[in-house]
Parts: sequence; structure tokens; C-alpha cells
Amino acid sequence: MSGYNRDDLYDRPQAVVDFRFDERTAAVFPDMIHRSVPGYATLLQLFAVIGASIVPPGGRVYDLGCALGGASIALQQQMTADATIIAVDNSAAMTDRLTAYVAGAGIANICVEQADITTLELAPADLVLMTFTLQFIPPQARDALLARIHRALRPGGALLLAEKTRPDDDRLRLWHEAFKASQGYSQLAIAQKRESLEHVMQTDRYATVEERLHRAGFSDITPCFRALPFCAWVAMA
Repeated sequence: MSGYNRDDLYDRPQAVVDFRFDERTAAVFPDMIHRSVPGYATLLQLFAVIGASIVPPGGRVYDLGCALGGASIALQQQMTADATIIAVDNSAAMTDRLTAYVAGAGIANICVEQADITTLELAPADLVLMTFTLQFIPPQARDALLARIHRALRPGGALLLAEKTRPDDDRLRLWHEAFKASQGYSQLAIAQKRESLEHVMQTDRYATVEERLHRAGFSDITPCFRALPFCAWVAMA
């Protein structure tokens, strides 16, 4: 997706409020995530390649917490099978922009829906994508959501899950902030963004994520990506 602005939301001193996926965020989101998550483009490519190998002809895919649909679009471009991708987010700013993009690009098999994924009824599916989404779900609701996803997956289906994890020591945080500085973020912007996320994004430790997957019913869990605190897994149904 193109035509978006450089992320300068936290460049100026301000009264910091909780982070929101509103129109201001949506307008700069592609720049924000590529400059904030090391290896993000590679992660999307991996999810697309792995996902395309799992989805059968006529299959159904959910992209839960899709934002501007980066994972959906990458998968759609990689798939040879005729399958439907249902991209879901609770942010109208995100879904409105993704709907316009999908319509303008003539992508017929990505269906965009604004909904709360914690209450969304899931039809039987072959693949579920969750790319840095679970970390924004209240911790007490995460196990139930993962269990619902596991129940919805058909035999041979999978959940592709990417999360920012909470490190056991402070080095990963410092290295991540150094990475963001190398991408042009000022120390002021880094500090204010961290403050805005403090009550909104509650990360789990790496081991806790895997424990949640096991409790949800996934037994075949394979790590497939790691860059500083950002990790991803393939959890087979």
C-alpha cells in the first residue's frame, strides 16, 4: 500500500494519551510498523509463503486484527489456490482504508470486516493470521480467543501468530530502541510512544505465549521468526 505519510506522531512534546488505532495512526501506519519492527517485511513474506502452503483450493482464511491488511495482501499475492481471506479489525480508520485499497486494486478475494475479534463468530477455517494483535487483547481474554481459533480450524489448518514479547532482561528493550533510533526516531518520539503504549499493549513473555497456545489445544508449535523481542510461531491444529 502506498500514499501514506512518514510517522511523526510523537516527534513534538505533547501530553501523552493512550495509543489508539485512529485516523492519525492509520495515515502513517505502514511507515510506523516498518520502522518500528525489525524484519517486518521478511515476516510478512514468511507468513505468506507458509500460509500459501497450508490453504487449500476454496479455503477460508481469517486475518484477525488486520490493520491495513499487510498480511492479507502478502498472502493473497502468494496464493495460487482460490481462497477467501476475511480481514477483520475493530478500527474503522483501518478497515475503511483497507476496504478502499482492496476495491481500488480489484482484489476480489479479500473481504474486510469491522468487528471485535474477541466476540466474532468464526466459521470453519484453514488458516488464521494474527500479526501483533494478541498483545493488544486484554490478557484475561487471550486464552479464550486462542481456544476459539483452535476450535474453528479444520484438520491440517494453522494459526500464524506474531507477537512482541516481554524480555526477561532489559537488553532487548534497549536494542529495540537503538533500532528505532537508527530508523530516524528521536529519543523524544521513542519515549513518548513507549508511554502511550504502556496501558494499551501488555506483552507476554515468550514462554507465556507458547503456554497459551498449548492451553488452547495446539500441540504442534514451531517458531518461525525472531528479531529482538518480536517473535512468530506456526501452530498447527
